[in-house]
Amino acid sequence: MDKAKKLAEQAQQEAKDGTLKQRAKALADQAQQKLDEVQGQFNERQHGGAAPAPPAPATPAADAAPAAAAEPVAPETVDAVREASEGAADAPPAPADVDRSADAPPRVTGGDPLAG
Repeated sequence: MDKAKKLAEQAQQEAKDGTLKQRAKALADQAQQKLDEVQGQFNERQHGGAAPAPPAPATPAADAAPAAAAEPVAPETVDAVREASEGAADAPPAPADVDRSADAPPRVTGGDPLAG
C-alpha cells in the first residue's frame, strides 16, 4: 500500500506542477508520429507505391509439352465422370418448407420494452 500511496502522491504533485501534462503530451505526440508513419506506409502499399509484387501463379511454361502428349484416360473413367455429372443435374432441389423464422432480424418496438 505504501508504494501505491507514494505513486498517488507523485501523480498529484506532477499534476500540480504541470509535468504530468507535459509527459502525457510528449507520449501523445510520439504515438501520433508513429501512427502517421504506419498510415503512410499502408497508403503507399494500397496505392501501389512500394507494394511487393504478388507471386506468379504456378502455370506450366509456354514451351511445355502439348496436351495431346498427355497420358490417355481410360474409357471407364470418362464414363464414370459423365454419369456423375448427369446425376448431379437430376438431383432434387433443396426443400422449400424449411423454417427460417429464426434467421429473421428482431422486430423494432420503437424503444418500448413492453410493446409486443
